[in-house]
Amino acid sequence: MNLDAFTSKRITRFIEEHRKSSGVLPTLKDFETAGFARELIDVAVRKDLIELFYVTLTNGTIVKGYKIKQIK
Repeated sequence: MNLDAFTSKRITRFIEEHRKSSGVLPTLKDFETAGFARELIDVAVRKDLIELFYVTLTNGTIVKGYKIKQIK
């Protein structure tokens, strides 16, 4: 699967909007609900567009959360 500039921008915009509205990192389920394929998110992680974090929810469940990669 290929990651073009338009899709990259959509992913980063989705992460920003999700964090502003809910206050938490989006999970893979959030991405799938928004119409992003699981494979596309994996490609974005491999290309260093976004970072994968393990997030502990308030009920104790550990899920994968995604954050925009900070360029140093």
